[in-house]
Formats: sequence, C-alpha cells, structure tokens
Amino acid sequence: MAIDREVLIIATTFADHQQRTIKFVQSEIATSNGRLEPTLALAVHLDPNGNSKLKNWGRELGISILPIDARNGFGEARDIERNLAHQIFSHDPFDVTGPVSGDNNFFGRRDEAIDLARKLQTGQIRSCLGIRKVGKTSIINRVLKEIPSSFDCSTVMIDCSKDDVFDLKACELLSSISETLRSMQLSSSSYANINAETRNISLPEARKNLEEVVLKAQNTILLVFDEVDYITPGSPTAKHWESEFNKFWRNLRVIYQECERQNKFFSLLVGGVSTHWFKVDEINKIENAALSFIPEEFLSPMPKGATVAMLRRLGKVAGISFSEAAADWIAEETGNMPYWARKCCSYIHRQIPVSDRPTSLDRLDIEPLVDQFVRNEGCQIAEVAVSHLFRVHPKMRGASELILKEQPEDIPEAVRRTLRKYGVINGDGLFSGSMFKSAVSSVLELSEDGESALLPRQAAPADSLSEWAEELAALGQRRNLIERKLRGIALNFLRMNAIQNKKLEGLSDVILKSMAPGRRKILTGYPLDSLFQKIMWLELMELISKNWPLFEIIFGDKKEFESNAGLINDRPDAHAKEWDTADFALYRRSLVWFEDRVAKLQ
Repeated sequence: MAIDREVLIIATTFADHQQRTIKFVQSEIATSNGRLEPTLALAVHLDPNGNSKLKNWGRELGISILPIDARNGFGEARDIERNLAHQIFSHDPFDVTGPVSGDNNFFGRRDEAIDLARKLQTGQIRSCLGIRKVGKTSIINRVLKEIPSSFDCSTVMIDCSKDDVFDLKACELLSSISETLRSMQLSSSSYANINAETRNISLPEARKNLEEVVLKAQNTILLVFDEVDYITPGSPTAKHWESEFNKFWRNLRVIYQECERQNKFFSLLVGGVSTHWFKVDEINKIENAALSFIPEEFLSPMPKGATVAMLRRLGKVAGISFSEAAADWIAEETGNMPYWARKCCSYIHRQIPVSDRPTSLDRLDIEPLVDQFVRNEGCQIAEVAVSHLFRVHPKMRGASELILKEQPEDIPEAVRRTLRKYGVINGDGLFSGSMFKSAVSSVLELSEDGESALLPRQAAPADSLSEWAEELAALGQRRNLIERKLRGIALNFLRMNAIQNKKLEGLSDVILKSMAPGRRKILTGYPLDSLFQKIMWLELMELISKNWPLFEIIFGDKKEFESNAGLINDRPDAHAKEWDTADFALYRRSLVWFEDRVAKLQ
C-alpha cells in the first residue's frame, strides 16, 4: 500500500449508509494526531449500494475508502484478499495526464524547486529549459507552491501557449502584465494568471505603466513565462512575434535594469524548450535586444537513482515490486525522463493481471514488456518531444543524425554538450535509451534533409504531384501520426466521461450514432478498441465536434478546429488537384496546429 501509518477499519450494521459514515471516518483520522493514514480507510458494511456510495463520498473528501460487503459473510481469507487487491491494485498510480506538484507525485526535485524559489526571491532571472515532458511545468508549479510558504512575492503566471496570450502584440502583453499586477495590488493577492487584453496603447506608454507598477510594489515581483517558445520568432502559431519579440524583451530589459538601479527586486522565470532566440546576434537585421538576457539553464532528466526510487515506490501502490535491476532498466530505456518512465510502467501495469498481485518483477520479466512499450507507444510519445526540439533548435537535428550514423566525432563539442543537457545523449555520446534512439530515427525518416524538406523547394507552381513526391511522403507520415494520436486521445476522453457518468457500456452506441447510417451498419458489433481503429478522419472529426465540451480544453476555438481538420482532409495525394507552394504552406500550418495541441497531452 506504500503507507507507513496504521489504517482505520470501521464495521457497521446499517442497511442504508448516509454520508455521516464518511464524516465519522474523517473525524477519527483528524483526531488521531498523525497515527492513522490520512488518505485510506477500510469499511465493512451491509448496505447493498454501499460499495459505490462509500467510494464516491470518500473521493469527494480525498479519502480512498475500500469497502467490504459482508452481507453474505466474509468468505475465505483469500477472497477478502482478492477483493482488496482488486480495489487497491486496479488503480494506475503511474499514469499522469498533466503537470504535477503535490508530494504524492513530485519526485526527485523538491530541493531543486526550493533553491530556484530562493533565487527568484532576490531579483534574479532564471530559466527552466528542456524537451517536452521532461517536467518543466511541474517544477514551475512546484516553485509556485513553495513561494507563498517561504517567500514574499507577487507572482504573475504567463502561459504563452494560450491563444489569448500569443495573439497579443508586445505592447499589449506589457500592458496586460501591468494591469494584472495593478489588480493584484488592489485585492492584496499574491498570485494571478495574466489577464490578457488587447488595448490600443503605444509601446512607450505600456512600458512606463509596467515600470511604475513594479517600482511601487512593496515586495518582489515575479513574472513566470511558461512555454515561452510561443512568443519567439520561431513561434508555430503567431508569426507576428518575428517583429514583436525584440520590442517586448527590449522594454522588459529596460524595466529590469531600472529596478536594479533602484534596488528593487524584479524576477523572471522562463520555461521553454530553447534559448535559441536569446542567443542570436540579430533578428530581421536588427540587433537582438534579448541577447544573453535569459540564461541557458536546463532541466535535465532525473538522476537514475531518483527515477528508480520513484518507480519502486509507485510500484508498491500497484502491487508490483520492481527489483532494483528492473527499475534501473526502465529508467535507462526511457532516458530517465520521469513522464516516459511512468508511461512505461503504466503499460506494464496494464499487462499484469490484478489477480496475480502483489507480485515481484525482475529485469528478465520486464525486458519484453519494455520493448513492446517502446514499439507500440513509447516511440510515438518521444517523437513529439524530438520533433518539437528539432523545430525550435534546428542544430539538434543534424547532430542527432550524426549520432544515429555513429559519427559523434563530427559534432562540435558545444552542440554535443547541449544534447547532453537536454538528456538526448549520455556521457558516452550515445542516445539515452531506446526511446530516444527510436524517436530520432523515426523523425529523421520523414525527410533526408530535415524540416526544410516539408516545404516545397520550388517557387513556381507544380504541373503534377510527381514534383512534390518527397514533400507528400513527409506530410503523409505526419498526418498519419496525428490521426493515430487523436484516436487514442478521443477514446480516452470519451471513455473517462462514460465512466464518470456510469454509461461505459453504451459508449460504442454513442460513437456509432455520430456516423452515417451506412457506416454505422458496417461497424456495428465491433469491440470498442477495434471500432476506433476503423473510424476515418472525417468521422473522427465529427465525433469530436459532437462531443465538443470534452475536447474544447485541448483545441480551443471550434471553428478553427473544423477549419484545420477540413484542410488536412483535403489530401493532395488522394485528390485530383494541383497544389503549389501556398497550398503546401497552408496544409503544413494546419498540421502544426494539430501537432502543438496534441503535444500538450503527450
């Protein structure tokens, strides 16, 4: 159970439980002075509906209630054990869908987060760089959690991946920050998400307003930029930041320098994938005002010991005892990326029957399962991170290709050092595990000369699709990868919604009803997973549209979703249509739109 306190067990004779049972459990735990486990209790009962009621009520209060229905007696000891094992071990403790910060899910980096929070309190500029899913947002969230208990800061969170943020111009973003700080000061708040507003304001006025608010503050002002790549010249969603980037960071630097002159603490924390645009000398032939303003500080993968400890502790919760060698192998194959390692163990968790637990697994037991995970799921997860790294940091592509060809000696040491900091390669200059190697190999197969091959090389219109054969192949592979990932995301969201509404058995019917009568007749009778594999692109898009409230958090604007889905369906390799450079650019933009939204869940 991965607990080190006593567990409360209550036995009742009520035929119809009320919520006061849970209140009693909560009261007993609260008055135990730390003796009892605060998140778990067992309840022996005689209520026909007690199992579901006790579980649901406990969940509302953050307590896992394990009910034991004693109406027909307890049965054999093994029956009780099997019942409890099913309730305890059927839960997947490895699977996380987003950033974490709580102690139950945050492993190996608490001291790092505290140290970062301490530095930010003294008016410093820090960065948290790394490839997707290495844990950047998690450590940022943990820093934000540590600050209120130890430091006096007014913090503005700026998630640059939000449409309303990256759509702003430099002057509007500066103005939105100042107005958010002003509102916080009026309400005596210490934390706020930026209130992004478009305003008709000049750049000098926006800078003066923000400078005034910061200098008047009684405590440290901390601006946290997450997903900063969205407001750089390489932004995949907002091309106007090619010209706005310099304006924004030039004026923010002016404010920072003035604060230093007046001994006022003004701190910045920047999270993203690359500092490329903070290192180039000029942008559009204009001196880069942000040159060396943001330090290049990487959030590397976790130390192997921390990864092993995390997996072994979580394994106990699932009834799986990983040996040191088994956990070490998982950590190595997943590059010590905490999210990837947990996904791998989640896959193993699904392959081990609950009836066989608790069980012990050694390296020989898990090696074939790890290989299956890398082939079936892991490579796809890693492809998203590697593709994004190559897009925002182009030098990493060529270097990775040389490592794949076993020619690391041809890579400049500075580039090799950066790859090590990202965790892509280890100290020996080899890929950090099979997930990285498989993902790099897969991404590079899209084209022979990298991202540029995804755009047509000729400016003149094409007379036939044969001239675009290479581009079509690359675009087709990207489209298929997006479709495959969207199937998995859609199925998981629909399944979770059905479980919450207790309508899981009717989920296949819900999916079939979204289809045309002819297709519905063909696909009726297929198991849910097989049914989803046979859904075509437009049917998948229609299913998402008809269940939009579930997917709005991923895709944002429905019209934009439908527009990009329609463009991707207009396949040049399947329709008799002449395509030119503009058509390919439009198609590629829609692919990038879907890739960036899907990446948030990988």
